[in-house]
Amino acid sequence: MGKRNYKFAHALGKEEALRRVAPMAENLAKKYKMKVTPTETGFDLSGKGTSATVVVSDDAVEVTMDLPFVIEKLAGDQIERELNYKVPKALA
Repeated sequence: MGKRNYKFAHALGKEEALRRVAPMAENLAKKYKMKVTPTETGFDLSGKGTSATVVVSDDAVEVTMDLPFVIEKLAGDQIERELNYKVPKALA
């Protein structure tokens, strides 16, 4: 498995950032057929051997993904581009 980590800074505070990234997490989970489980600090996403954790703090959103080797090679760059576009847009 390949582990990928992303960190997106913000100045919104935890609650507002969580409110803004929640719809994005739901949409990405639907697109990649994953289940979303809310946590105290954000979300856990899981499905078909793939998992991701989204942790929202007062000043950052951190995304950690574990991707199977095949998915990492086939779609890892696409997922990365999508995160790098959608998370900052949600936090703007």
